[in-house]
Amino acid sequence: MLFQHRKEKILKRLAQKGTISIQELEESIGVSESTLRRDLVALEKEGLLKRVHGGATTINHLNKEQKMAQKETINQPAKNKIAKYVCSLIKKDSQIYIDAGTTTLELVRLLPTDKNLKLVTNGVDHALLALTRGIEVTLLGGAVKRNTHAIADMTAYKQLSKINFSASFMGMNGLHENQGLTTTNIDEATLKECAMNQSQNVYLLMDDTKIGQVYEFKVDLPAGAKIFINQEATTKHPQKIKNLKIKYDLEMIE
Repeated sequence: MLFQHRKEKILKRLAQKGTISIQELEESIGVSESTLRRDLVALEKEGLLKRVHGGATTINHLNKEQKMAQKETINQPAKNKIAKYVCSLIKKDSQIYIDAGTTTLELVRLLPTDKNLKLVTNGVDHALLALTRGIEVTLLGGAVKRNTHAIADMTAYKQLSKINFSASFMGMNGLHENQGLTTTNIDEATLKECAMNQSQNVYLLMDDTKIGQVYEFKVDLPAGAKIFINQEATTKHPQKIKNLKIKYDLEMIE
């Protein structure tokens, strides 16, 4: 078995369990202990795991969320590009959900005002911007996060679970080839999954800075969800994008 195949199997097992022993890897992969030890050394050098006595564990350096004002200045042209493309997917007389986040805020800034849209959001900044643009908006209730101005708690969840959408437009903190989609707060993860499950169409807006990032809480995508990423990601992260395309429906925006 080639190293690349063993690498995929090791990282998959690690993603599932968090910590894995050499003995477990021997049984599941079917190669010798000496080969596995060399593999773990190589993967540790790549920064993909941390070796411990008798096995390996995931690296415990999860990212921390920045403030809204900080995030708005990062990769803004790419966010604008993605938002502009996604606007073409919005149909007239639709009820849509727009998640909190800076790329989705750019989408609110570009929303057509002549399509009789009904917008539901958990983003305070998103709701205020929609109102100034004359768009009908419902802001979910609940506690507001200081850093991101997002609302995500049980009050918002109960309200959201009663609403259906033609489409939801979601933000996400990280997209990793092994850890998948992640965010910073368990309530936000639950709210995101609720919104997507209530939607006929699910679109994720992510710029290339999110590729390879991992945060504390995982988010599961429903079948048929589509992820939009700016084309520069294929140049900056060619192998990661190749691996991600195996698992997700990615569309690169030029």
